[in-house]
Amino acid sequence: MTNKGKHSTQNPGTFYRDLAIMILGIVLVGAAVFFLLYLFADEPATGPTTTTSTTLATTTSVEDAPSTSAGDSTTSTTFATTSTTSGVDVRPPSEVTVIVLNSMGLDGAAGTKTTQLAEAGYQTLTPDDFEPEQDPSRIWYREGYAAEAAAMVDFVPGAQVEPIPDETIGEGANVVIVLGTGYSE
Repeated sequence: MTNKGKHSTQNPGTFYRDLAIMILGIVLVGAAVFFLLYLFADEPATGPTTTTSTTLATTTSVEDAPSTSAGDSTTSTTFATTSTTSGVDVRPPSEVTVIVLNSMGLDGAAGTKTTQLAEAGYQTLTPDDFEPEQDPSRIWYREGYAAEAAAMVDFVPGAQVEPIPDETIGEGANVVIVLGTGYSE
């Protein structure tokens, strides 16, 4: 009498057939699960949704170019930093105080720009002159007002938007616009 285990069978091929069926079943169940996950993952959210926000994407460049002269040769090094602000809420003009400074010597330019900003709803301070001359024009902002400053580039095309270099400039203003030599009305 041959002593067979409880898993042994008369036909050795049945084991491989059962193994193949089990693997096929696992693959089919896995495929069904992934299909259902894919189906439900792409389904849009239902129900009313309302999103209102003002976003702004800006690129700000800051350049500082010190130069050294020795005889007829000039060596210049430029350092550039770029920062990007995206998806930031912009305050309405009525919540932003602006001062316009004239660094180019064109009489009345700062006053004219101040009037345009006031008509657009910005809180404005009395325009003034600024030294040294700037080229290009600058839009300087205090901490927390980068997005608002970037929105003002429409008023001064070609201006560089930068953090304010000296907190004493334009005291009382959130944003300081300095009209540079390249500015034209």
